[in-house]
Amino acid sequence: MNKRIITIIMPIIIIAIISVIVAIPLSTTTNKVAMKVIDDRGKEVIITNYPPTKIISIAPSNTEILFSLGLDDKIIGVTQYCDYPPKVKRMVDEGKIAIVGGFANPSIEKIIALMPDVVFATHTVQLKVIESLEEKGIRVVFLDPKNIQDILNNILIIGKVTGKEIEAKKLVDEMKQRIDYVISKTQNVSYKPRVYYEVWHDPLMSIGPDTYVSQLIEMAGGKNIFSDSNLPYPIVNSESIISRDPEIIIIKIGYMGGIAKDEIVKRSGWNVISAVKNGKIYEINEDLVIRPGPRIVEGLEILAKIIHPELF
Repeated sequence: MNKRIITIIMPIIIIAIISVIVAIPLSTTTNKVAMKVIDDRGKEVIITNYPPTKIISIAPSNTEILFSLGLDDKIIGVTQYCDYPPKVKRMVDEGKIAIVGGFANPSIEKIIALMPDVVFATHTVQLKVIESLEEKGIRVVFLDPKNIQDILNNILIIGKVTGKEIEAKKLVDEMKQRIDYVISKTQNVSYKPRVYYEVWHDPLMSIGPDTYVSQLIEMAGGKNIFSDSNLPYPIVNSESIISRDPEIIIIKIGYMGGIAKDEIVKRSGWNVISAVKNGKIYEINEDLVIRPGPRIVEGLEILAKIIHPELF
């Protein structure tokens, strides 16, 4: 090779070698990129460390979604009420996940100390906490679903934020299939039984139309007796319940506690209610119908079997 060609080629080779050397640490150590998402506030949230490796959830529903997407080893903090799947408690006991406080009052100091890449929050009760965290530079994704479709959309949002889009779509597709199956059975029923769902017993509280439970009851082929309420959780009285004569009574079990089925039967004047006379008083785990996560479909299936056992 003549000297002229060598003179031309050598600088090119040297530049190429330097480029490779420089590129190696960039590709192995600086693999984080930024991404953005619109949360349920309509706010654009920019995740600078993507996909995030340090995630905090301050809502049990979000914790369930994160675990369903296989993000166990990325979660560093949850609330004391994040109890599902059972693995959450085991990881807390093993010191792999920190408790950052309650649902309405998570500790801002604990969250900041953990230096998360992103915090998943929910409900307006947490807005002040969210504002405080964002003032400290913490990225927060706010998820506040109003209906079943919103829950599915939120799963997709979490999948996008965490780099688990494929897993999120698969989960949503599976949930849709189960929902569609129930609806295919109930949509053409000739009769929809009247259903009373009791949120609380003192004072008596039920559900209005703008709640997951009411929507699930309708999807399961029932009729919420307080679907005409202008409140999501109306305070009601025995007279109004007796006059609407529910054929099915559903009471919940869970953190909030409640009243036993035997106590329902003993209520003054309730012996004339169809559900009481026919022994159609049922219990359901409240997390399956009020927690906006993957198990909401299980709640739908249970309600469908209660309301239309002849179909399931």
